[in-house]
Amino acid sequence: MGLILNDAYVHLAFISLIMLISFVLLRRGKHLNLKEPPLVPYKYPIIGHTIDYYKDNENFIKKCHAEYGEIFSLYLFGKVQTFVGKELFPEVFRNHNDFCFNEAGRENFPLENFLNRPNEFTDTLPRMVQINLSGQIKLYTERVQRQLIKSIDEMIENGKLFNLFGKVFVTFDSSTTQLIQIILVLEPPLKFFQFIIAKPIAATMVGEELSDDKELVNSFANVTTDFIPFLSITPVLNFIHPYLHQQVMIIVFKYLNNPFKMHRELIKKKITPVIEKRLREMKESGDNYVSPIDILQRYTELLHKDYTIDIDVVTDNMIISIFASVYNTSNSLTFCLHELVNNPQFLKEILEEQKQLYKSNEKSYYSTEQIARMEKLDSFIKETLRVNVNNVALQHKTLSSYFTFSNGYQVPKGRLVNIRLGEVHFDKELQSQTADEFNAFRYLKKNSPATRADNSFLTFGLGKHTCPGRHFAVNEIKVALHYLLLNYDIKKSTSEKIKPKIYGSFKFPSDEGLIFEKKSV
Repeated sequence: MGLILNDAYVHLAFISLIMLISFVLLRRGKHLNLKEPPLVPYKYPIIGHTIDYYKDNENFIKKCHAEYGEIFSLYLFGKVQTFVGKELFPEVFRNHNDFCFNEAGRENFPLENFLNRPNEFTDTLPRMVQINLSGQIKLYTERVQRQLIKSIDEMIENGKLFNLFGKVFVTFDSSTTQLIQIILVLEPPLKFFQFIIAKPIAATMVGEELSDDKELVNSFANVTTDFIPFLSITPVLNFIHPYLHQQVMIIVFKYLNNPFKMHRELIKKKITPVIEKRLREMKESGDNYVSPIDILQRYTELLHKDYTIDIDVVTDNMIISIFASVYNTSNSLTFCLHELVNNPQFLKEILEEQKQLYKSNEKSYYSTEQIARMEKLDSFIKETLRVNVNNVALQHKTLSSYFTFSNGYQVPKGRLVNIRLGEVHFDKELQSQTADEFNAFRYLKKNSPATRADNSFLTFGLGKHTCPGRHFAVNEIKVALHYLLLNYDIKKSTSEKIKPKIYGSFKFPSDEGLIFEKKSV
């Protein structure tokens, strides 16, 4: 009996502690006498709005907006978070001293801590990408096309890695043994496109020679994917304390074996002899040294001291670069192909544009200027990115003691402020009355390329933290689609419209299959 009572007291004390912490967190802003945004009432103590938010995010956010206006707050996983829409989000992006995108990212995804690095470790990445990738995109344009085509041909034409992605059906002429037809059924398609995208990105990051290393390309393709299951763990520990889940995840990644560590060690193993060779040649050749053109070389030149370098630092910089490239680009490419088969009425015009460009090209590969002339394809890509945007994203953390929005509402220091992207991308005033429809040529002849971020298109962010690699990514998607459309008939594996997978406010490409049938020459 005594044991039962003791156990009951322990549970009671535990629940009381959780409620006390929740109460303190909810009341924290009120000690500053701030005029906070309305906190939407919730049914469940401690849990707050968490279940409603993840169960049907789009309709729940719309309901809150309709009832509480432009700005409101929700209680999610132990934290009060604020949400703004099309009227107030520019103030978040504009006030850099008051809000920080990077700090919010570190709270949810502390990559520097996983790597045992200081918070400012990743701060050099945007500038590195802006100057040495986007700023020198012409140096990489031919290489990306060459490696992209090589990757597609290896995996489709030569039959490599089929078992990983679906089924292949090959038909030969019985009398001549000549190949007649190749049909590839990709299910799920995303995995396939991660490998397709990984090879040209590897060639850009570490050079073309290393991009032929299958083990390395496999790590480039999978390092982010293998990481996601850990990030998808529901942060129930945050109901006890808002940072408990984060601390547990940091311990897991620092001290326990996991796929991420395996990928890191392999990447380090592969790049170490290349870096050491380059440093020797740099020292021996002096001013006569001809620098390889890739991001690995740029990091080597930036980080070495007297021709010695910390390989671990270079490895971690490469890991961060991969995180920001392969997964997002392959996701976008998969979304594009899904929208293409969902909306076949646009295919004829898009395909004709590709054929005309192909006929007019006198060289093996396209220049950046020629790729820019894929205007219909560009508009189609931008429309795909518009409709497949996460419903809520681009979270910022409040840095100042408090911030006052133009409508008078205030948020305290530490408050996470979220942007309702779905509202912006489907707003009829911003996107026209056809905002709910997919229009592949919405941006055609409007001087609004897929890489342009503005108040009506936030896929790549806005302002100071606009994605610096978006020009490279969009060009890579264009080239991939151009080649696939010219060489394959692409169809759905079912008659149903392909819809994205939705988890909370996030959208992911569907696992529904795609059929690729090789066109006759």
